[in-house]
Amino acid sequence: MKIAMTATAIALACLTAVAGMGQLRPASAATQGAASAGSGEALFLRECGMCHLKGGTGTMMLARRLGEGKSLLAERNDLPPQYIEMVVRHGINSMPTITRVEVPDAELQEIVRYLTRERAQ
Repeated sequence: MKIAMTATAIALACLTAVAGMGQLRPASAATQGAASAGSGEALFLRECGMCHLKGGTGTMMLARRLGEGKSLLAERNDLPPQYIEMVVRHGINSMPTITRVEVPDAELQEIVRYLTRERAQ
């Protein structure tokens, strides 16, 4: 009986951990602080960085499709705001849809402003 209860508790703990994995987001304390201040860059790092920084799945897929020069979103200057919004909300190819619950409209607008800022003066 005791073994069955222990096994059940371990299984429940594993299921809880696996179910919560989708909620995990890698972020440093500095990134979290900046994101709470509304920084588009910090929001991009927190919400998009897992896939769209160097070595991320999104970056690798874009490199295959468009070449290395267009693989890092933060370094591009050819992304119209409407296109970014459409891709985020509806997904494209291997990029999933990102809901308003996951990234509220106000945060998405900060990310869009960051990605579309003027890079060359």
